[in-house]
Amino acid sequence: MRRALLILAVGLILSGCTTTSIERKYAEMPEYVKEQPAVVEQPTHQEGSLWTQTSDDLFSDVKARHVGDIVTIVVQEQATSQYSSNLKAQTSSTMSAGLSTLLGFQNRILNRFKTLGGKDADKNGIMDTTSSSGYQGSGQNQVNNKLIATITARVVKVLPNHRLFIRGEKQVFTNGEENTLIITGIIDAYQISNDDTIDSSYIADAKIFFNGKGIVSSTRNEGWLVKLWNLIKPF
Repeated sequence: MRRALLILAVGLILSGCTTTSIERKYAEMPEYVKEQPAVVEQPTHQEGSLWTQTSDDLFSDVKARHVGDIVTIVVQEQATSQYSSNLKAQTSSTMSAGLSTLLGFQNRILNRFKTLGGKDADKNGIMDTTSSSGYQGSGQNQVNNKLIATITARVVKVLPNHRLFIRGEKQVFTNGEENTLIITGIIDAYQISNDDTIDSSYIADAKIFFNGKGIVSSTRNEGWLVKLWNLIKPF
């Protein structure tokens, strides 16, 4: 009964770590961004002017700088990691014992060993043992991930020092496969190119979520029973 309850509890834990909860974690705004006050630009009027003057001017490029503006993110992310280890351990021990004298009874004891079938039981070789053990193992782990995409994000909050908190989401459904891309982070308004694009490497505290759903994606994922076994297996 306890084992069944344990398996049920582990299953509930695994079911709670669904793609939806992970996606929500990537899409949420960080707490420190929420705590920072938003910058609200107040328009100023000039006497004799026919238009309202803000931080924009007639000669500036059209770039994202206000809440609701959009900016195109060029995602080019590549992560490569490699880890290898080698382990070798070896121990050996040798022990020998003899009987030189024991209150004059050593000869009787040696003769008794011979009577019981002992071979070469002399005073210098009552017991002789040798043992050794060794272990050798090696492992290697190599991961290479690459993501290339283009997504248009929206300015959610304007922060001091010309910082913009952005969030973008793209969902593509083709041939039974649904791919979701979510990106959030903070960019510098001065690093936005003239064509209103910015590379993903310039995003601070970037969170990039990419996940696929469908027949092809499901073949790359482990089933819940395999995940459960990997969690509780003793070795």
